Amino acid sequence: MTDNFDIIKDFLTPKEIIVEEVNPNHSKIILEPLERGFGHTLGNALRRIILSSIPGSCVVEAKIDGVLHEFSTIDGVAEDVINILLNLKGIAVRMMDVEEAELSVEKSGTGKLTAEDFELPAGVEIINPDHQIATLADNGIIKMSIKVKKGRGYDPVIISATEESESKEVGLLRIDASYSPIEKVAYQVENTRVENRTDLDKLILDVHTNGTIDPEEILRLAATILQRQLIAFAELGFETEEEEEEEIPPVDPIMLRPVDELELTVRSANCLKVEKSTILAILLHEKNQTF
Repeated sequence: MTDNFDIIKDFLTPKEIIVEEVNPNHSKIILEPLERGFGHTLGNALRRIILSSIPGSCVVEAKIDGVLHEFSTIDGVAEDVINILLNLKGIAVRMMDVEEAELSVEKSGTGKLTAEDFELPAGVEIINPDHQIATLADNGIIKMSIKVKKGRGYDPVIISATEESESKEVGLLRIDASYSPIEKVAYQVENTRVENRTDLDKLILDVHTNGTIDPEEILRLAATILQRQLIAFAELGFETEEEEEEEIPPVDPIMLRPVDELELTVRSANCLKVEKSTILAILLHEKNQTF
């Protein structure tokens, strides 16, 4: 077993990780060198984790004054409520030190309502402030509040008729939550070399995001998730067996009695004093050693 582990210790691992920024929302992450075949092994695993498991923040609820349901329209606003909700989903939110927050906005008169018009609490940042939410005419007035929340994956709005009638707040518009900050991920594997070895892999991850997370953080999170899932397999069958402690039999109290308390003849007692055996257990042990 040890010989096998000595062999795999010689596997090459990436000596450098290069991040090439194409634009603020598009980066290429390059890892090399990798043993032959590990480019596809790691590339496919990291790609799937990045697409499905990287946490992020998004809009999950909205309340608009005068609107009771998503099929409503607003006087003086070009978009209907459904389109406004779809536009709200496009807001790229970065949240620091908070799990959820409420943003509010009020606007009237001709113009565009954009993401930068929202009042932001501490710990919340909008990455795409120019993102358009609605278009207002001269008589247009819109007042709304939205709830943003941290999460992972995709959380659709599924409400039973009973829950909707009993617990849903009037005018509360729930939105399917897509928390992932990742828009697209692809990978490719190229050949590379180290000294005389020319059969090695170079892995290139092509990542498109909404700008709320750095590429280094993406790779760190994905690798950590993969490591935690595999650690159980790495430890399988190699648990250190605790050495069983040898059970010590209980000592008979008689064995701890001083020799002076034994009813011995004067001659026997004098012999024991010469041998300096004061306890019965020591006397028996020395007797066994002699034999």
